[in-house]
Formats: sequence, C-alpha cells, structure tokens
Amino acid sequence: MLATLFLLLAAPAETLSPRYADCITLIEADLELGRIAAQQWVGEGGGAEARHCLSVADLRAGFPKLAALRLEEIAQRNDAGDDYVRARLLSQAANAWLEGEEPDRAETALNQALALVPDSAELQLTAAKVYAAQNRWPEVVTAVSTAEDGSFVSAETYVLRGKGRFIVGAYEDAAQDVVAALTLDPTNIDALVLRGDLAQVGISIDVFLEPAPQE
Repeated sequence: MLATLFLLLAAPAETLSPRYADCITLIEADLELGRIAAQQWVGEGGGAEARHCLSVADLRAGFPKLAALRLEEIAQRNDAGDDYVRARLLSQAANAWLEGEEPDRAETALNQALALVPDSAELQLTAAKVYAAQNRWPEVVTAVSTAEDGSFVSAETYVLRGKGRFIVGAYEDAAQDVVAALTLDPTNIDALVLRGDLAQVGISIDVFLEPAPQE
C-alpha cells in the first residue's frame, strides 16, 4: 500500500518552499511527470527538500527501498533541519523499509531516530509497526500505549495493539482497541477482521460501545 501523507511532513508546512509544494502537487497529479520534475530539481542542486520530494515520488512509484535510502541520506545532510526533523525523516525511512519488507533495516532507522529524540511519543507509532512486523507483540503493546500517553494515536496502531492483546489472550483489552480504531476509522478492514476474531472467542465489541445519548 502507498504511504500516507505523513510522509510529506518532514518539516512544518510554513517552513517549506513553494517549489516543494509544487513538486508534491505535481506528483499527486501526474506521478511520472512529478518524478521527472523532482529528479531535475535534485540535478539542479536542490537540497533536502528536492531529495525529499523525490523520495515521495519513489515511494508512490513503488520503489520503497530506494525511498528509504534517500530518506536516510537526507537525514544526514546539513540542510535537513534540527534533530526533530531528522528523527521524522528516519521514521519515514523506517516506514518505507517496512513497505519494502525489510523490518530489520526499518528497526535500524527507527533506533537512529530514537537516539536523536528519545522521548518522542510520536516515534512510538512507527515503533509499533516495526515491532509488529517482527512479531514482538508485548513491545507493540508498550509502544502504542506510550504513543497514546503522548496523545499520538492512529487506527492502524490501535489495531496493532489490539492484535497483540488478542494474541496473549487479553480479549477485553483487545476489544477496547477495536472500538478505538473503529471510532477513528469506521471502515478499517483490519479492525473489522479483529472484531470478527474476537467474536469467534465469544467477545462482542458491542458491550464496549457507549450507548447513544437519549433525546
């Protein structure tokens, strides 16, 4: 599957150049032309923004490993930004490695990001995905809980925590995660599948849903 727009957020929007915005817009409108434009911008001596736009094009074009390598390279550049931005770039690289089915390389990128910003709850969202790819379910549960404590949540990571809890037999906690995931994304396929798995062991998420307010 294609990466989400999270990949585009290496830096605050107000700090990005108009050319970067144009580059991303062209990729979304015409991937082939957008990728060519990004390559030309890099060839003209474009800095971190040009390379980041090209990494987005690579990912959208189905080259996640190439995108991951570019993102790791960008994170080392002097014009990449502060440690927070570098950590986000490395987190993006980790997600790209996961898309390329390289969980060990994803973990390496994640660990580099955590070394830059050890207390980042946001990075725990990526950590949960990395650990899930390695079937390290207790660590998935811990990572999602840490992210949630820092007010970073997503339907995807709630499902991952729910799956981890299901695997260890914490069915009621898993049901709570299904509710949380479906609250954010009512059509999330993975959450609906997990809901079905819970039903097969006798757990209905209906009992965890808050009743509708009376008129």
